[in-house]
Amino acid sequence: MSSEPIAGDFDHPNQQLRRSVIIALPFAFALSTIAVVLRLVARRITGTRLYLDDYLILVALLFKYGCSIGVVILLWNGMGSHITMIPQKNLDVYFKIGWSNGFVYPLCVAFIKLSILASYKRLFAARSMSRAVNLVALVVILWAIIVSLVGTFLCLPVAKFWHRALPGRCLDATSFYYGQQIPNIVTDLILLLLPLKSVWALPISKTQRVLLSGVFLVGILTLAFDIVRLIAMIHVTQIGPDITYNQAPMAVWTCTEAAVGIIAACLSHLRPLFHLASPRRLVRRPSPDMRKRQLNPPPEEGFSTDDTLFDPWGTQHSGFTGHSVCVELGK
Repeated sequence: MSSEPIAGDFDHPNQQLRRSVIIALPFAFALSTIAVVLRLVARRITGTRLYLDDYLILVALLFKYGCSIGVVILLWNGMGSHITMIPQKNLDVYFKIGWSNGFVYPLCVAFIKLSILASYKRLFAARSMSRAVNLVALVVILWAIIVSLVGTFLCLPVAKFWHRALPGRCLDATSFYYGQQIPNIVTDLILLLLPLKSVWALPISKTQRVLLSGVFLVGILTLAFDIVRLIAMIHVTQIGPDITYNQAPMAVWTCTEAAVGIIAACLSHLRPLFHLASPRRLVRRPSPDMRKRQLNPPPEEGFSTDDTLFDPWGTQHSGFTGHSVCVELGK
């Protein structure tokens, strides 16, 4: 007689744990791809070339694909199975993929942030914004380099990461997760707040400023996913060494966080795809307060008037002011 299957062995993994990953994975893969494709289509509609932020988001998408492919490999090599019931050859593959995520994930996140920062630098003309963007970009690049190096050499020798019996030592995983995610969360918060001062200094109506601020604040979803992912990572380290059985929630948040970041970075560039309002409804007679702001704009604030820069909503020269203002036009 054949032996009864054991729940959580290699041939019978816990499908309840795996189900959330199997559902989240294709959605994250498809939605991030669609967002980037629509962004490129919007560029085509407006007749503009691709800019640095577009190339950066394309690179981020490639790293997102790497994350997603890695999770698929984890599913095939023991995710949802108890670590003691996985064949050694599959366990080696599992931990090698986990090791590669130590630099694939931070590079994916870094390119998303750099794409957003490049958009800010093109969109806003203020020198203060340019300096702030350069400073935050430097912090993001340093964070990505440091986290990638630490993740690569988390164990010495490196092979100890997937062959734990080898002599050597590994850094504490909890400390590494905190060091990875806390700067990630802080820089996401800065990215949310960075454009708001410039937006509220624009010579446009208060309603338009609120709507424009809302576009930039969509990234708050990414911030929420950052925090939830950190909680899931710490939880995995606290519930015991059976990582292959317990890692599914962390894999879900890793997949979705990067996808949400890419989508948030693309949303503000999709306006040309929608023809929900006519130009006449959007180009309105200015209010007295608005006229005063246009005649006496705050120093060094506003959208860039450089004709080499791309305004994701379309830039239109207003008939009642001598500089460019953001006006949503159906193209």
